Amino acid sequence: MSDSARIVIIGGGVGGASVAYHLTQLGERDIVVLERDELTSGSTFHSAGLVGQLRADPTLTRMNQYSVELYRTLDAGWTECGGIKLASTPERMAEIRRQIGWARTFGLPLEEISVAEAVELFPLMDPEGVVGAAYLPTDGQIDPSQLCYALAARAREGGAVIRTGTRVLGIDTANGRVTRVRTDQGDIDCEIVVNCGGMFAAEIGRMAGVRVPIVPMSHQYVVTDAFHDHTGLPTLRDPDLLVYYRQEVQGLVMGGYERTCGPWTAGPNTYDAVPADFNGRLLPEDWPRLEEIFDNSRVRVPAMADVGIRKLINGPEAFTPDNEFCLGETEVAGFFVAAGFCAHGIAGAGGIGKVMAEWIVDGEPSMDLWHMDVRRFGRHYRSPSYTLKRAVENYETYYDIRYPGHERSAGRPLRVSPAYGWHAAHGAVFGEKSGWERVNYYASNEDGGGERPAGWA
Repeated sequence: MSDSARIVIIGGGVGGASVAYHLTQLGERDIVVLERDELTSGSTFHSAGLVGQLRADPTLTRMNQYSVELYRTLDAGWTECGGIKLASTPERMAEIRRQIGWARTFGLPLEEISVAEAVELFPLMDPEGVVGAAYLPTDGQIDPSQLCYALAARAREGGAVIRTGTRVLGIDTANGRVTRVRTDQGDIDCEIVVNCGGMFAAEIGRMAGVRVPIVPMSHQYVVTDAFHDHTGLPTLRDPDLLVYYRQEVQGLVMGGYERTCGPWTAGPNTYDAVPADFNGRLLPEDWPRLEEIFDNSRVRVPAMADVGIRKLINGPEAFTPDNEFCLGETEVAGFFVAAGFCAHGIAGAGGIGKVMAEWIVDGEPSMDLWHMDVRRFGRHYRSPSYTLKRAVENYETYYDIRYPGHERSAGRPLRVSPAYGWHAAHGAVFGEKSGWERVNYYASNEDGGGERPAGWA
C-alpha cells in the first residue's frame, strides 16, 4: 500500500464512493478509499433503493435533484418510474400543497394530482381515506450495490485508489489536525481524512477524538412474492400510515417507520459500537416490531393481506439525533465527516458527494448546509444516552409534519438554570435550545383567546 496520500476516505459504501468520484471531478488525484471488507458491505447492500427528491427541506431536495441527474448518466439500474406522495389527512394535504409551491421555485416538476389519478398510476392502492396526492415524474429507484460500484469505477477512472479488505486501526493527529491513518495493511500519511463510515462513523470519529452523534437503528422492509402483472409502477408513500412501497419485479417492496422502533446497539456505554465482524450481514427478523407497519400496508394496498412474503430485510442504518445528515469538517482540522444518512443515503448520495468535494477542495459547499453541518451538535451530544433518546424520538416521528415552533421532547430537561423551578411553578411552557430549558411563554397567557397560532400560521 502507498504510504502517503493527500486524501484518505474511510468507507466503501455509496457515500465514500460518491465523495471519491466528485473529488476526482474537481481535479483531485491523490485519493485512497479504504474499505474494511468489500464495497457495499455496510448499509448500502441492504438499502431499499428508493430515490425520492421531495423533502421538507429545500436544500436537501436540491441535493437529491442532483442525485437523479447523476444517476441518469450511470449504468446502475436507474428506473425513473415517478413517485406519489399521498395525503390521508387534510393536514398532510396542506403540507403537500406548501411543498408544491416552493418546489416550483427551483424547477422541480411536482404536481398535485387527484385521488383517481393516483389510482390510475398505482392501481394496487385502495383510495379509501385518501384526501389527495402529489406526483413527481422524475423520482425513481436504483440498485444500491450497482450504484456504489458505478461510482467507484468512475472514481478509479479519475485516479482514486480503492483498497478493500483494509481495516482502519487508528487516526493520528498533531497540532489539532490529522496527519496519518493507521491500518492493518500499513500506515498512510495524509492531509485530509473523510469519515464515510456509515454505522461505523462514531467509532471512526473516536479514533480522532471527535464525537459523531449517530445511532445504528434497525430498519426493516419486506419483499413480497409476485402477485401482480403491472409494469412501471411509481414509488408510493403514505406518511400518514407510515409506509412506503416500490415495485420489485411483479411484487412489491414495502417498509416504513414504526412508532416503536428498535435501536441496534452493541456497546453498553457507547450505544453506537458495532461488532468488528459485522460485514455484509443483516440483523435477525423482528416480525412483532413490523406488525404495525404491515397492518397499515394492508389498508392502502389490500393485496398485502394475502400475498406471500419472500423475505424480510432487517438492516442497521445510521441515524442522527435530528434526522439530518452529518457533513463537513470537524474541530480537528482536515477531519471531515459524511455520515448519518438516516436511511435515505441512496437518494442523497450524489448530492452528498458533490457538496463534500466542494467543501474539501474549495473550503465551503455551494449550498447553505448549516443544518447538516456536524458542528451544529453541542457538547451535550457527547452523552451517548442523550444522542440515543433523540435518535429514537426522531425515527419514531420520521413521517410527522413539522410545524413552526415544533419542540423535541426526548432527553428533557437536560440543562436547567437556577431559575427553572420558579418559572415551572408559575406555569412556564418551556422550549429547548442547545440542551437548555428556556421559557417560550406562560400558560396563563393562553386564557381569554391568547392561544399561540397553530399549524402554518
